[in-house]
Amino acid sequence: MTPRTLVFDFDGTVTEIDLLDTLAKTFGDPEVYAEVDRGLDKGRLTLREVITREFEPVRKPLEEVVDWELETVRIRPGFRELVEDAQSRGWRTVIVSSGFHELIEPILEREGVEVELFANRVDPRPDGWVVQWNYEGDCDSCGESCKRSVVRELTEGEVVYVGDGYSDRCAAEDSDRVFATRGLAEYLDERGIPYERFDDFHDVARGLAS
Repeated sequence: MTPRTLVFDFDGTVTEIDLLDTLAKTFGDPEVYAEVDRGLDKGRLTLREVITREFEPVRKPLEEVVDWELETVRIRPGFRELVEDAQSRGWRTVIVSSGFHELIEPILEREGVEVELFANRVDPRPDGWVVQWNYEGDCDSCGESCKRSVVRELTEGEVVYVGDGYSDRCAAEDSDRVFATRGLAEYLDERGIPYERFDDFHDVARGLAS
């Protein structure tokens, strides 16, 4: 049988809100967030530079931020059911995120979901959080340090990618099948790249079943 891998983005895909954006605005400096977000939109800054600068003003202890997210952040419906069904059929299930292990793992534990996780890490220093970027080099396709190389390295056979935003563009373009929403869907529409739209993971499950 051909190996099949189901790859999820986390922030804004698995979660209903974009957790990184929300944390940067809530616990960081909204003016810095707005400035670097404009820089990303206009191509002046890379995603790595944006995330690094967004979290420099964050000074809350990690424990407080984790407590906040566990009370606040909700998962899109159907995520655990989709993961369990895919795993029962022999699919490899993976999250590839530009976010941080320290923030993702507590939510997955709360939800009782076990998947492979590839993400960055953060050193939550009291004088400002320091992002420890785990993706190597610059992609020969998009020119950034992106998820595409990770997806290529960890997968064989068919790759199904599920995402919602900027960080998913390059990896989605290199996948065999894509489920997209929000900004990723708009990007793929503009380029005429085929995808299937989803609102929750029940939509993805129905698409895979068909």
